[in-house]
Amino acid sequence: MQISFHMGVHMTDEDRLARCLVGNAAALAAEGICVPTPETYRPVLQTALRALRETADAPAPPTPLADRFGCPPDARRMVLSWQDLPSKRGWAIAENRLYPQAPRALQQLQALFPGHDIAGALAIRNPATLMASLVEHANDKAVRRMLDTTTPQDLRWSDTIGRMRSACPDIPLTVWCDEDTPYLWHEVLQAVSGHSDALRLEHTYDWFAQVMTEDGLTRMLAWLEAHPPATEDQRRRIISAFLDKFFDPEKIDVNLDLPGWTEELVEVMTELYDQDIARLRALPGVTVLSP
Repeated sequence: MQISFHMGVHMTDEDRLARCLVGNAAALAAEGICVPTPETYRPVLQTALRALRETADAPAPPTPLADRFGCPPDARRMVLSWQDLPSKRGWAIAENRLYPQAPRALQQLQALFPGHDIAGALAIRNPATLMASLVEHANDKAVRRMLDTTTPQDLRWSDTIGRMRSACPDIPLTVWCDEDTPYLWHEVLQAVSGHSDALRLEHTYDWFAQVMTEDGLTRMLAWLEAHPPATEDQRRRIISAFLDKFFDPEKIDVNLDLPGWTEELVEVMTELYDQDIARLRALPGVTVLSP
């Protein structure tokens, strides 16, 4: 069976992908895609991962993990989504790196699901806004660790993703920029779930409530219902037009006023992030989704 791990990251998806796919579980099941509820698998995964970390020779569970989540035996694909898979949020930035624990975490997932075809997927985000958001939601100890041990302009996603690929070269990774998610949302859902082009998921536009005005979203939904896009490119153009007019910046506002940070530093980090995406595209086994 194929197992698709959606691995966050923190401060990007916030379980919206999992909720959307679980809401379409019946339609996906008709295509052999099993989407267990997070309550079904996260506690089991947490316990299994903890045992693996604490005891290198931990015995295999009597029932394989892949058989414990309620998927039918003939399912061809299972989707598991959890932003804590690469690491806990408090360790998302440590050792002057983004997710330094992610390569080992990927190896552990592979060890827990032997004999299965595993793929990983994750959104990335501008390290400037990611770090600021993490600081805003972290406890004092994690904040001090991030601020005191990190040179912000050194943070590179290509380093993290490259190390994950080196750790598990047979696990392909699909990556997209969280900033592009409004234009890629349907492609992201399909990349993670593996559903066919013919399947039309429901409630996929609920995602846009977090970035648009209520009136703008209502108008966009009415337009899409009256003028269903025939292609993904048409869908992107429609969404782009409505976002240009009804985007609500207050819904995604991030406080970048961290100790020692300047506008020039944020600009440098943003430019380096843009350059880093080109490096990601060159990594073997990595697919970068883009509008």
